[in-house]
Amino acid sequence: MLPVLSVLTKDEILKIHEASLEVLEKTGVLLSHPGAQEKLAAQGARISDDQKRVFMPRAFIEKMLKLAPASFICAAREARFDLEMKLGNLFMRQVGGPIALFDFVTNKTSPLTFKDNMEAAHLVNHLPHIDVTTCMTPQDIDPSTYDIAVVKGLLENSLKHFWALTTHSSHLKYELEMAAVAAGGKEQLKKRPLISGIFCVIDPLRYPDDEIDRLLLWGEYGIPLRVPITALCGANAPFTLAGALTQINAEFLSSTAIIEALCPGLGVWYYNLLQVLEMKSGRSVANGPELMLLYAGAADMARHYNIPSTFSSGTLTDTQGHQAMYHYGSTQTMATLMQITEQGGAGSVQAAAFYSHQALVLIDESMGYLKKMAAGYNINDETLGVKDIDDCLEKGEYISSRLTMKYLRQEPHYRPSVMDWRQLPNWEEKPDTIIERAEAKVREILARPKPEPLAPEVTRELDKIMAAAEKELK
Repeated sequence: MLPVLSVLTKDEILKIHEASLEVLEKTGVLLSHPGAQEKLAAQGARISDDQKRVFMPRAFIEKMLKLAPASFICAAREARFDLEMKLGNLFMRQVGGPIALFDFVTNKTSPLTFKDNMEAAHLVNHLPHIDVTTCMTPQDIDPSTYDIAVVKGLLENSLKHFWALTTHSSHLKYELEMAAVAAGGKEQLKKRPLISGIFCVIDPLRYPDDEIDRLLLWGEYGIPLRVPITALCGANAPFTLAGALTQINAEFLSSTAIIEALCPGLGVWYYNLLQVLEMKSGRSVANGPELMLLYAGAADMARHYNIPSTFSSGTLTDTQGHQAMYHYGSTQTMATLMQITEQGGAGSVQAAAFYSHQALVLIDESMGYLKKMAAGYNINDETLGVKDIDDCLEKGEYISSRLTMKYLRQEPHYRPSVMDWRQLPNWEEKPDTIIERAEAKVREILARPKPEPLAPEVTRELDKIMAAAEKELK
């Protein structure tokens, strides 16, 4: 692997850590859930007199951090796609939550449909560098139960691990029942979590009661959790980079402490989904140098705590294809050099409000390039090639050399699938664009056979759970 890009010195990391601890001990977090307060207090937290805040002393935070695993498995329907989440590994996740489909060929948007979400899962099944698929927000199915329906659809159509989103704890219980059925039972799901979940902190440092109820359900089934820290610098987080990182880190520490106090041993990511308030226009911006510095600083903090990290390198403000490709490339390169465990946002357009099939293919392409680069050198006495150079000096070519023959497949060079390395005269014969080539790849993959259906008894049980959810929630 290449050396890790770091933006903070050891002293600066400790200053951010100490400032975060000071915030949690003196300011605390807003959390009024009675059951959670009781359990947190039993572990060493302190509850305010008005029972609205929880103060977290250093000893409490340190004890809870020790319970967070440095490594955990995100399993898949097909075990060949299982992922080990730990520092040093590199994965890519599709964007979650979009409400509209954006077409880079026509530059038009349309309401995102259930079919679009399932087509995205089919693309992810066949894209080698997109490792996790997600729930989006279809606009053509009943909004009262859409999140449950999407989880059911992904259990039926995704071969890879997926990130399950939910709107309320009353919905989540049905999603988890479905996942347990697909996994072969609740205990089997705990051993091999086919899904990962979400536990939200509302900036700054607020934990609604229903988030705690969701957490308890996730924990009951042993589901690893992303905690999206959605700081908007200058709005719901400090304007200065150091101040913003202090709040971000305090939110990570408090969220992890809450998770581990209520659900010991649950896997967590240090997850940032950040934006900057542009003070001149009042717009929020999802890409830019300030964000790259914040993401890099958060990655330094994740390494300090030995916790897997994730951020949405594919979540951009852009809708213009040429700009989006530049920003995808720059943010993914930075994330790879930071050794972010799981990059997210693949397929995102317009700050994750839109999703694009073509963008998903483009990010898969760039991740293949970056994974090859991140692997670095394979240096040993043989690969140094001293004997090969001697053998080939007079011959003047290495195409037929022993070293080439041996390592042609052991150490294959990167080969693009949608980027075009033809010389100009060859390209002029067919002057297609990278967007057109990405669209052609989308169509080719979508024409491939769908996954084998789940066992009939599993499908029947999923249908029963879906019917029960619709009866209760509609």
